[in-house]
Amino acid sequence: MSHIVLARKYRPKSFEEVIGQDNSVLILQSFISNNSIPHSLIFCGGRGVGKTSMARIFAKAINSDEISKNPLLAEDIDNGKSLDVIEIDAASNNGVDQIRELIESSQYSSLSCKYKVFIIDEVHMLSKAAFNALLKTLEEPKPNVIFILATTEVEKIPITIKSRSQLINFTNIDNNFLKELIQSISKEEKISIDEESIDLICSEANGSARDCLSILELLASSLNKKINYLDSSEKLGLTPNKIINEIAHKILLSDASSTIKVFNDIYNNGYNIKKFIQSLLFFYEKLIYLKLGLENDSENNIAISENKKDDFNSFSLAELETIFDNLIEIYNKVSKSDYEKMVAESGLIKLCLISNYINLVNLNNLGEEDLLKKKVKSPIKREKITSKEGEEHEIKTISSESVKDLFKHEKDSSLKLIKDADIRLDNGLISIELDSDVKYQVLKDKNKEIGEKINKEFSMNKRVELVMKEKEICDNNDGDNFNFSKNKDKLFESNSIKNLFETFDCRIIDIEKENK
Repeated sequence: MSHIVLARKYRPKSFEEVIGQDNSVLILQSFISNNSIPHSLIFCGGRGVGKTSMARIFAKAINSDEISKNPLLAEDIDNGKSLDVIEIDAASNNGVDQIRELIESSQYSSLSCKYKVFIIDEVHMLSKAAFNALLKTLEEPKPNVIFILATTEVEKIPITIKSRSQLINFTNIDNNFLKELIQSISKEEKISIDEESIDLICSEANGSARDCLSILELLASSLNKKINYLDSSEKLGLTPNKIINEIAHKILLSDASSTIKVFNDIYNNGYNIKKFIQSLLFFYEKLIYLKLGLENDSENNIAISENKKDDFNSFSLAELETIFDNLIEIYNKVSKSDYEKMVAESGLIKLCLISNYINLVNLNNLGEEDLLKKKVKSPIKREKITSKEGEEHEIKTISSESVKDLFKHEKDSSLKLIKDADIRLDNGLISIELDSDVKYQVLKDKNKEIGEKINKEFSMNKRVELVMKEKEICDNNDGDNFNFSKNKDKLFESNSIKNLFETFDCRIIDIEKENK
């Protein structure tokens, strides 16, 4: 006898055997008990949740009187051989000609059963012309003819078809039902499997009973019916928890070099890139729940290492959420791209930039060339001091660059001139050296305002003074010996003059010597 895969071998054959679809079963049974069977039904839901199996069960239920007299009829329906229960795959028979043949077939009476049932699987794949051809038949069907349309994408079915049918929703199967299914079949098939592997299979199945049994069979065959978590993870291409913890921490530390190195090891070891990004998503979801002090009920096998929990807790909720949000985008891009590795690498580098205060909301829209042009802003160093009252206060550490950054985005254009100055820090004095007399004249009246701003920002009380550098154009520009024609070109090229006029949004037309 040829091998029968587990998904077919353990396919439900009655309403009692169906798992996780109590609401759908109740509705269909009420149709039968009330003798109000619709002539057209749409079964919609994810893959492998029992739509086609339920259609067969419903077909047997409405023809139960005939089946009780001839049990072989039920076997024919289960095996897809019945002449009164006809199954069509719309994915390969989606043209108007095939639908016209089906409509013609529906005009003939059933042979052995009371009801003639047409099950059209993946009905959303039908062409527009095929749907139009089906409309009249659904509106005025022949007595005792039932159409069951099964689909995973109900939104693609025309509203005219939906309005003529009863819609039955099939939900993804709860993991508790899947666990019971795995345990019972493993016992029946003499498969040894640990609890962690059962959880892993349920997580990978995503609510699909068929996928669940397919994964179970894959692992049972490849592991000689002795299934354990480590071997299961490897066979399914899942990145180990230890590596997920490591790379997640390196991303938060903004260590792009180490992050890419670990990623390359993941790729070279043959782990599935899409599943790796998905595991990272689950991991950061758990970190966010940990930060919020909530229990995470997600049924996946991703775990935060106990010795790293304190390290992860030091990062802000905003930072974790930003990474999580961008990981969703990366996952979608990897899923659609033919260049998974490059898309994932680019995404991981962008995630590392979060710790350098890069706004990733707009960054995802940048090309590689634009990304290289982005300058990463270094964070201002901070240190804690303790007051006499014993309270801790956080203060910013002053430096030449931090003073310049303070005035870089000033609304007052004149104060922006300080970003090009040389800042000297002595014990009780901060000297701002300006490279032109013009800048000095512009800023000298604002010396007090500048000092107050610096002292307030850096929590200190130092004297701030503006000073002039030695003039760079000539030694004596006020004397009679000043050679105007010789120095005019130097004035045009002077960085001081360029910066000044750039600050005030002006341009130099010409420079003339004043006649005294």
